[in-house]
Amino acid sequence: METYLSKQRLTWEQIRLIYPDQWVALTDVKYMDDDGVNVESAVVVCGISDCDYAGRRLEFMREGKEYEYERTEDTRGFVGVTV
Repeated sequence: METYLSKQRLTWEQIRLIYPDQWVALTDVKYMDDDGVNVESAVVVCGISDCDYAGRRLEFMREGKEYEYERTEDTRGFVGVTV
């Protein structure tokens, strides 16, 4: 059974401050302009480190729990170290 770390709604800025540089499983998500992409606010189910992300997400799927997953720091632009 999951434990909600905060049953209160937090803004995306608050979530990023509380759960820096990690994945967060979110429920009751509200998106900016209902765009389905940019989180305005949500209730945090849990924070997840990069190394635990896949296992934790699979665990939730096996339990039939569906959450939104976002990373508090965007790493999509990172391509490696250049010299």
